[in-house]
Amino acid sequence: ARYLRLQINPATGLEVIIPRGYRLEDAEKFVLKKKEWILKHLESFPAYEEFTYLGKKIAVKQRYDLFITKHKITLNKDNLVIESPAGSSQDINFIFNAWLKHHAKTHLPGRAKYLAQKYGFVFKRLSIRSQRTRWGSCSASGNISLNYRLMKYRKELIDYVIIHELCHLKELNHSKKFWELVESLVPDYKSLKKELKSHS
Repeated sequence: ARYLRLQINPATGLEVIIPRGYRLEDAEKFVLKKKEWILKHLESFPAYEEFTYLGKKIAVKQRYDLFITKHKITLNKDNLVIESPAGSSQDINFIFNAWLKHHAKTHLPGRAKYLAQKYGFVFKRLSIRSQRTRWGSCSASGNISLNYRLMKYRKELIDYVIIHELCHLKELNHSKKFWELVESLVPDYKSLKKELKSHS
């Protein structure tokens, strides 16, 4: 380390990172000087919160660092670690959703492009949105939008929603013909539809 740093880690508590050659007495004085900040964050700190990402439960941990100005987020297997600037008012839920939306902007368009090519559909534009009541939509002009929250769920559910919207490119309704087209591509769509509804 080049600089003296303090971190609040939910797993290990307070971490003091000391550069080579730094006097322990000076580090101790610095810790005491920041006593109020340390106690405030230690007392209000949950060990972790649990979220889902692509159908798997992950532990999301937030820790605070006195010497950073932007959030740093690292995914390591089933653990998402958020390093936040000291004094940040953005909580785990806010940051996790922002991270989820960021990943949705690359993952969902790529998946939609693959499925469209596989099944012979052509859409004009795909956008990622934060709809409250819809997982996706398709316009008469051939534009598709998907809800970034789909990133919480397993691949099969994501693919079902994408294929559902792709089928609207040929049948812009929910007629019998539309559902027959969906079933020809996703034979178990009824169970997937039911599962998705339980997440609404």
